Amino acid sequence: MIRYKITRHLFCGLLFFLFFSGIYRHDVDVNEYLSLAKEPQFDCVGQIYKDTIPEGSCVLIHEKYVLTAAHVLIDEDMRPDTIEVDGIKIIAYQYFNARETDVDELLLFFNDKKVKAKRIILHPNYLDTQTQGSCDLAIIELEEPLRDIAPAILNRNYDELNSVVVGVGFGVSGPANRPDLVAPHNKKIAGENVIDSIAGFKYSGKGTLLFADFDHPKDTLCCNKMGSPEPRPLEYIPSGGDSGGGLFRQKNGKWELIGICSGYGTNVQQLIKSGYYGQIMGWTRVSVLIDWIEEQTK
Repeated sequence: MIRYKITRHLFCGLLFFLFFSGIYRHDVDVNEYLSLAKEPQFDCVGQIYKDTIPEGSCVLIHEKYVLTAAHVLIDEDMRPDTIEVDGIKIIAYQYFNARETDVDELLLFFNDKKVKAKRIILHPNYLDTQTQGSCDLAIIELEEPLRDIAPAILNRNYDELNSVVVGVGFGVSGPANRPDLVAPHNKKIAGENVIDSIAGFKYSGKGTLLFADFDHPKDTLCCNKMGSPEPRPLEYIPSGGDSGGGLFRQKNGKWELIGICSGYGTNVQQLIKSGYYGQIMGWTRVSVLIDWIEEQTK
């Protein structure tokens, strides 16, 4: 199967970056999102670099292990291509020759702390020919422990539906109604949403993906795709740079990790119509895969 990443789209003189971002409500100050990301319960969210290039996000789950998305740790070759959507030409890249990243290229940052990677563990379903792309989860073993950061608490319960959640990562960001202003700022950003649906590949009989849409502050007819049309005060949707970042909820007075940012396809028609409002994002579900996670990190 050919996989494309659409990187830019010329429409009405604007340059659209067609990947999800740490996109925030256009009627809310971005500093509120940046402040949320600085809260201490989210210190466990770090950034992954390949050599000197920021590649994705990750979550510390043990002093020597982090959780991230498997696709962050896959290198691919690419060639330019052009595809057409509703008569509009889109410049895209066709990706091929997927392979695991060389662990020696990885460097992880948690606040000002820098640590090297020792080993990569991809979930076996991700590259299996029968289940390829499912269970988008990976573990990175660190060369040295991080003892000054509290690891995330992992959720074990299958009760995520309708949970109020906070996503955290290092994706590009910008106001939802202005895709032309979306840009990489290399800052940790956090925002709220609500789990509207659970679906995806079945693992042990349970869906592996949590879904949420980006509700518009006023226009419910345009943008509500699932669940309640009422947006959260800090409603947001994550980005490519947020891939591997954490999705958290507060339960019984504690914050727990319920998902890892995986991604979802961009609806181009919706983007043209309403910016990033109405787009959908998916997170890999921690509860369903927790036995595998604990087996690798014990």
